[in-house]
Amino acid sequence: MGRSFFAILGFCAVFCISSVAADGEYDPAVYPELAENEARANEGLPPVKTPLPNTMAGTSLSPTRNGSVMDAPKFVDDADMNFDDVGDALAGEDNKPAPADIPMLQTSPVQPKPAETSAEAVPPAESEIKVDAGQPLTENLKESGSGTWINKLAEKAESKVSAATSSEKNNTGAENSLENMVEKAKRRNQRSNASVFDISGAMLRMSFKQIDDTLTRRGFRRTMQKMDIPNFIRWRNEDKCRASGVVGYERLENCVIKVAKRDKHQYVESAIYTKYDTKETIMVRFTSNFTDNKAYKISYKSEAANITGNSQKAIYLRNIKIYDFWKKINQKYGNPDNRDDVIWGLGGNKPYLQAATGRLILEDPMLRELDYTRMSREDQRFMNTDLYSF
Repeated sequence: MGRSFFAILGFCAVFCISSVAADGEYDPAVYPELAENEARANEGLPPVKTPLPNTMAGTSLSPTRNGSVMDAPKFVDDADMNFDDVGDALAGEDNKPAPADIPMLQTSPVQPKPAETSAEAVPPAESEIKVDAGQPLTENLKESGSGTWINKLAEKAESKVSAATSSEKNNTGAENSLENMVEKAKRRNQRSNASVFDISGAMLRMSFKQIDDTLTRRGFRRTMQKMDIPNFIRWRNEDKCRASGVVGYERLENCVIKVAKRDKHQYVESAIYTKYDTKETIMVRFTSNFTDNKAYKISYKSEAANITGNSQKAIYLRNIKIYDFWKKINQKYGNPDNRDDVIWGLGGNKPYLQAATGRLILEDPMLRELDYTRMSREDQRFMNTDLYSF
C-alpha cells in the first residue's frame, strides 16, 4: 500500500514538472536571441546583449512575456507632422502658371476659328448680347443679333410660341365647352321614367295573363281574383233583363253577368298574389276592356319589415329587414326624384313609384283616366239614343 502511494506521488511530480517545462517552450525562429542565450547558459557562458537595430531607434518598444521587446512600426515621421510651412506652400500656388487651354474636340460652326480671330475678331464688349428684361427673348435676339442665324432662331421661336398659344386656346375652349355641358347636365332636372319600372317582374300596362304568368314564375300564388262590369253597362243590362221578365235579385244579377260576358264587357278588376315563405303580397288593379284590360296599379306589401316586439332579438331583426329593404330599393330604382315623399317619376299625371318601409305603389294615373274617358264616351253614346216614343 505504501509503495503504491509513493509511486502515485512520484508520477504527479513528474507530470507537473513536464507541464511547467512545456509552458516555457518557445519558437527559436521567432525569438533567436533567446535560443542563443539559453545555449550559452547551458555552456556556462554569460548571455549576449544584442544591440537594437537602427530601424528600431525611432520606434516604440513593447515587452513580451519572455522579457524580449517588439518594435511597433512607425508610419509617420516627425517632420511630416510639422504644419508650420503650410502657409508658404499655399502662397506659392499663386505663382504657378495657368493650366493649358485644351481645345474642344469639335469646333463650333458659329464661332470663328482660332486662326481667324487675330485680325477679324470682334471685341468682347461688342460681341456680348444685351438683354432687356422688359422684352421677350425673341425681341432680344433680333435686336442683338446681326447674323441671319439669330433671326431664323427668333422666327422659329415665335412660330412655336404662336402654335402653342393657338393650341392652348383651342384646348381651353374645348375644356370650357365640356365643363359647360357637364354643368348643364347637373343643373338639368332629370327624373326617372317609372313606366319602365317593375315589381317582381310585374309592370304597368301588362295584361292579366302576362301578370299572372310573371308572378307565378316568381313563386307567387294567386289567392284572389275579382271580376267587374262597368256601372253604365250593368245598369243597361239590368233594364234589359227586367224588360225580358227576369224577377229577383239573384236571377237579375246572373242575367246581367251573362249579358256582359256575351258582349265582352266583364273584365278582371283586381288580383292578389301571395308568397307565403317571404310574407309578400302583390295586388294588381286592371282597367276595363275599353282599354284592353291593362294593369294600371301594382301594390306591394311585405310583412317581414313589420316584426313586432321590444326584445333585443325583435329589434335586431326588424332593423336588419328595414336596412335590407331600402338597400335593395336603392340598388334597383336608384335615388328618388322626390326625397321627401320617396317618389320616382316624371311628375304630373305620368306613371310614378312611391315607396315606404315594406310597401311599394307603382301606378299609371294617365291610363286610368283614359279608361274613364272611353267609358264616359260610351255612356254618352248610349244616353243619346231615343228613349222616348211620344
